[in-house]
Amino acid sequence: MMLGLGWWNLYFIIKLALFSQGTIGFHPIENFAFVIYLLLPLRHKILKLVRAIAAFPIAFYLGHYDSFLPPLDRLWGQMSGLLNFQISYLLELASRFVSLQDLLAIIVLAFAYYFLNRIFRVSIFVIVAMIYFSIPTPSPQQVIAPVAAVPVATSSRATTEVDESGPINDSVLNEAKQNFFDNEANRVSTFTDSSAQSAPFDLLFLSICSVAWDDIKIAGLEDHPLFKEFDIMFDNFSAATSYSGPALVRLLRASCGQEPHEALFSDAPSQQCYLFDNLAKLGYGENLMLNHNGSFDNFTGLLKNDGHLQAPVMSKEGLSPYQAAFDGSDIYRDEDVLNRWLTNRGKDPQEKVVALYNTISLHDGNRIIKNSGETGMVSYKRRLKNLLDDLYTFFDTLKKSDRNIVVVLVPEHGAGMRGDRMQISGMREIPAATIVHTPVAMKIFGPNMKRTGETYHVKAPSSYLAISTLVSRLLEQDIYAKGTFDPKALSEALPKTKMVAQNSGSTVLEYNNKPYVSLDDQTWQEYPQ
Repeated sequence: MMLGLGWWNLYFIIKLALFSQGTIGFHPIENFAFVIYLLLPLRHKILKLVRAIAAFPIAFYLGHYDSFLPPLDRLWGQMSGLLNFQISYLLELASRFVSLQDLLAIIVLAFAYYFLNRIFRVSIFVIVAMIYFSIPTPSPQQVIAPVAAVPVATSSRATTEVDESGPINDSVLNEAKQNFFDNEANRVSTFTDSSAQSAPFDLLFLSICSVAWDDIKIAGLEDHPLFKEFDIMFDNFSAATSYSGPALVRLLRASCGQEPHEALFSDAPSQQCYLFDNLAKLGYGENLMLNHNGSFDNFTGLLKNDGHLQAPVMSKEGLSPYQAAFDGSDIYRDEDVLNRWLTNRGKDPQEKVVALYNTISLHDGNRIIKNSGETGMVSYKRRLKNLLDDLYTFFDTLKKSDRNIVVVLVPEHGAGMRGDRMQISGMREIPAATIVHTPVAMKIFGPNMKRTGETYHVKAPSSYLAISTLVSRLLEQDIYAKGTFDPKALSEALPKTKMVAQNSGSTVLEYNNKPYVSLDDQTWQEYPQ
């Protein structure tokens, strides 16, 4: 009797089909070792049973190893958070790995295999196909000998520029990352004491969870009228992370250069780093508003302990929930929460405040209560349009309020709704370039304020230090005393920051206009597009 792979042929057929589409990789040695393991002749039934049982975890591990997905230990590290998700959301996530259409295709393939295997020795064709796909194809050699980075210019307000045109390997990219953080450690934006005497105005930061330019584009909302309202737009802003807590800490420490991820959970290198503290010294009070309870992953605790934001959360009592969150908690309509803050602000005797509003209306897995059956991209598009509409309406309310207020739109990170070969739709374990490229902008309101010129687009790569610097310029130039402002004059020569984004255990770095990812802090690969 000839040996064969039996139903394991389906496993390899599916894997080869995915590999031919570029969805996964293929490791010949490991896969052929698994084939040998399955074909090894055994006499005893017990040994055959043990092999059959052990084959399933081996196949799962090998399938993951061939994929571009993050290491399995990342999943186990997030297990405590996953246990807080509702069952309906977990099932939705599972369906993004294997859809109903995929299951139907597997069933059809299984029937086809059943009948074809009665006529042909399918195992032979599978092994031949594996050999064919294992033959390397010639490709241009990209990674060769290391080239040292060549400094061009350095200053406290500019990044160290390097020649990135040479060959690329692990050593070069590790050096580039180290040079980046060494340079960032010396950068700071300052606030002068004289700014305390500037004409008073409020500052409102709109921190939005889960929206990047890529999400806006695939939702078809890049022409929403809200984006035409801003005076200053950052076209190439990096949020530097794809998780909420670290993003808010980075914003609250915006007055210093970008810190490594692990440094965010200890004191900043200097008290000067804390943006809200700097504004408090100039007479600003602090406000904090959330459209959620702030309890997931100790969100409010992180703001207080690592961002030095001491303001109590504004009460939402009396407001009606608009969404059910991924963990079942209540989420409130953005327009309702912002209007309540504006009403409260009118009764507040403080001359000027800096306020942070955080919204999770766009978080993956949320459900609009009146449209609870909508999921995935359909739900996201509706929730994104509602959010943009709410902000547009709120902007109109601010115009009519005759308040002096500067609004800064600064999303935490994108939603990753497109997905890619390393991450399914909605997954943000790795801070891909498309996830951290967020729509950051500033709008200056005031009854007597006049803008000279058009909306100014900051095209240089930027991050949080540019926001802090821009705020300090608003104060230094005392624009509300002058009654006029020039967006270009305010925004020229802001600090540049190249795209380096980190989560726990992962770094994405743009080098020579290409993104590279490291999952072990040592070795790199080009991020699969």
